Parts: sequence; C-alpha cells; structure tokens
Amino acid sequence: MTDRRGLGQADTATGAGAAEPRVAITATPFVTLIALSPIVAMALTVVVMRGALEQAVPGRTGVDAADLGLAQVVSLVLWVGVVVLAWLDHRTLRGRGLERPFAWGWALLGPLVYLIGRSVVVRRRVGGSAAPLWLYLGLTVLGSIVATIVVVSSGVPTA
Repeated sequence: MTDRRGLGQADTATGAGAAEPRVAITATPFVTLIALSPIVAMALTVVVMRGALEQAVPGRTGVDAADLGLAQVVSLVLWVGVVVLAWLDHRTLRGRGLERPFAWGWALLGPLVYLIGRSVVVRRRVGGSAAPLWLYLGLTVLGSIVATIVVVSSGVPTA
C-alpha cells in the first residue's frame, strides 16, 4: 500500500516515534533555467527586428525568409528545452520528497503556465518560494523594455 501522507506528517497514531519531518528543497537549477528563458527570447527578438529594420526599404517588409526560419527554429528549440527542463525539475522535486509536484506537461503551454502552477503547488505543500516566477516575470518586462529601446534606437531609414 502506498503512503499518501504529505511531507512532515509522521505516523504517531500507531506508536511510531515522532519522525523528523522531511523538508523538500524546492530550488532546482532546472527551474532557474526556465525562469531565465526570457533572456533568449528577447535576444532573438532584438536580432531579428534589428536585421529587419536594417533592410527596410519602401515597399519591402525587411524580414528575410532565412531570418524568419532561424527565429522559428530557435523558438522551437527554446520551447522543447523548457518542456525538458520542466520534466527534470518535476523529477528532481519528487526525488527530494515533494509529493505530487506540479505536472511537467503544463510546460507545453509555455513557461509562464508551468511556473505559476509550480509556485502555487510548492507554496501550498512546503511553503516554498515563488522566486522563479517573479524572476521570469521581471525578466520578461525588463527584456521587453530593453528590446523595444534597442529596436527603436536602430532607426528606420526614411528614404
């Protein structure tokens, strides 16, 4: 029979001694890499947009098929990487004693969905931090601002 008790719930009713509650360490390198993923996304945005603006001439969009294809391949690799990192994070949390961590499959919908769900589950079960979620959100906002400034400061040819 599988023990369905949560972390720190010792079996004191059957006479077993008060066991030391296991405390799961919820910070993993995998969730940190997921939280840092906006850096790659914003760098890709800046490179593609700057290239498009440098090639901009009247009557042309400025985006080459090769640039667009490269951006799509890098985005796909980033998406797959986030899913793999979520799976590794899930496996690590289970190995550290966290029962039923947030399902890694939610990362298929994007890193934000996984980080929100993971933060809620970790906070409710062991009182862990939502730092990866806040790091992701902060980098997304900061990266968007920086990418906008870089792209706008590139200048658009007027003639």
